[in-house]
Amino acid sequence: GIAGYELEASELPRTNLVFLIDVSGSMNHSSKLGLLKHGLTRLTEQIRPQDRVSIVVYAGASGVVLEPTSGDQKARIAAALDQLRAGGSTNGAAGIRLAYEVARRGFVEGGVNRIVLATDGDFNVGMTSFDALKQLVERERETGVSLTTLGFGVGNYNEHLMEQLANAGNGNYAYIDSEREAHKVLVEQMAGTLATIADDVKIQIEFNPAMVAEYRLIGYVNRKLAREDFDNDKVDAGEIGAGHTVTALYEVAL
Repeated sequence: GIAGYELEASELPRTNLVFLIDVSGSMNHSSKLGLLKHGLTRLTEQIRPQDRVSIVVYAGASGVVLEPTSGDQKARIAAALDQLRAGGSTNGAAGIRLAYEVARRGFVEGGVNRIVLATDGDFNVGMTSFDALKQLVERERETGVSLTTLGFGVGNYNEHLMEQLANAGNGNYAYIDSEREAHKVLVEQMAGTLATIADDVKIQIEFNPAMVAEYRLIGYVNRKLAREDFDNDKVDAGEIGAGHTVTALYEVAL
């Protein structure tokens, strides 16, 4: 296991946040849009005057609910979140494109520029190809804007897509199923959720063949690198947020 060093919220660089919110019909539940609004409102309370917040929504079509707004206008940001209602189909790709446009408008040089995608992971209209969505996010990360994904709800939830989009966007992923979890991810761990302290982290573990006959990694299957890619700095790897821990489990046969 490894752990990133801690950062206090006051130590964060200036932050440009774009909340990209799924308001499609499948989000019309207290455990989805209701919990999402609660969590992002709590996060807004931690925003400083020097930070910026924008809100983009998507369903069948996409739109900007709030242009880049300074963090000292918390009531305005909270009111924009509170007015959100769910309905319609889901065109996630259009929303992602628009969110990157808004992020570029509010871009902070030398700061944290991040889209926070909040959804139940149901992309069923527009660019629904997983590879196409991933390629879109991979292209956009080169602009200096990262993507964090927050998952809500059960049933049609696509955790694989959410986790892989965050990985492609040099961001992180969290699943939120309660107010307690929302508080942990968006308030207690805000610095780690927003601030990346190490880019393209690769971990290599070697077992002594005289002691270990076989080994198997449990989990992280979609993060495994080919042997020849470990020393290749052009191959994308994982990001570590402030205070985040990564634990790898192995089953071994002696």
